[in-house]
Amino acid sequence: MADSVQDATTNEAAIAGVDHSIVGVADLEAARTAYEALGFTMTPRGRHIGWSTANYCIMFERDYIELLGIVDPDGYAAGLDTILAEHGEGLLKLAMRSEDATRSHDFFESHALITEPVKELARELEAPEGTVLPEFRLVHPKPEATPGLAGFICQHLTPEMVWRPQWLQHRNTATGVRSYAILADDPALLAAGWVRLFGAGAVSRDGGWLSVKTGTARLDFLPWDELPSAFADVEFDHPQAGNILGMTIGVTDLVETAVCLAEAGAACMRTDKGMTVMPESACGVAISFVQES
Repeated sequence: MADSVQDATTNEAAIAGVDHSIVGVADLEAARTAYEALGFTMTPRGRHIGWSTANYCIMFERDYIELLGIVDPDGYAAGLDTILAEHGEGLLKLAMRSEDATRSHDFFESHALITEPVKELARELEAPEGTVLPEFRLVHPKPEATPGLAGFICQHLTPEMVWRPQWLQHRNTATGVRSYAILADDPALLAAGWVRLFGAGAVSRDGGWLSVKTGTARLDFLPWDELPSAFADVEFDHPQAGNILGMTIGVTDLVETAVCLAEAGAACMRTDKGMTVMPESACGVAISFVQES
């Protein structure tokens, strides 16, 4: 039986859930091909202005997945080059959503959890009508602001440029990320920080797990010996605390999902609730597909 964690200082909408996850990839075009084969619709390529990185995104109604790669080896890669060299491909971090980056910044500043100002970011997106410039405002609090998880806060200034109906439909019938499995040495020690962000009612413990309801995807912090059945038989490279081991994605037709995975020749296994794609077929990410109830 899960136990709620008590005591809360809510964020007063400083964070409005998980906005997107970032998958670091060694070859961006190969990653796009791999995820398209799994049945995902990809946005056109985006290029971060002033940086050496580019991306493709998998859009859902409330969140998305970003495939991030380096396209200019001589430019500024924001540390992605080092991460890929030391740890290989996989889930790097989560971006939390903000409706007002200034309000988010002020919240973290009031708790002495930030030292940097709000930052502006734009990327060139090769949209059907021509290149457009989606714009964002980013907040980078101290690591202890989101305990046990690397991340930052993102406000979309031009959401209509990236949330387009044609990009929300996926052949594998995926509708969105339902949860992330995150490795933690002692999940209970992380509780207070997440209560501060989402309130006591959103944070619960069940055995060794700590689960956080964010309003979008759930965060499941768990020790190595208590992996969920969907990931229990997956071989992970160099697992360590803070690693985002995998994600669970809801689908409306698991049979159609299975067809996509079979056509792709993906390494996968059946689980008690669906199917899990192994990291070697998804750029270092374990993806569990589950039937929506």
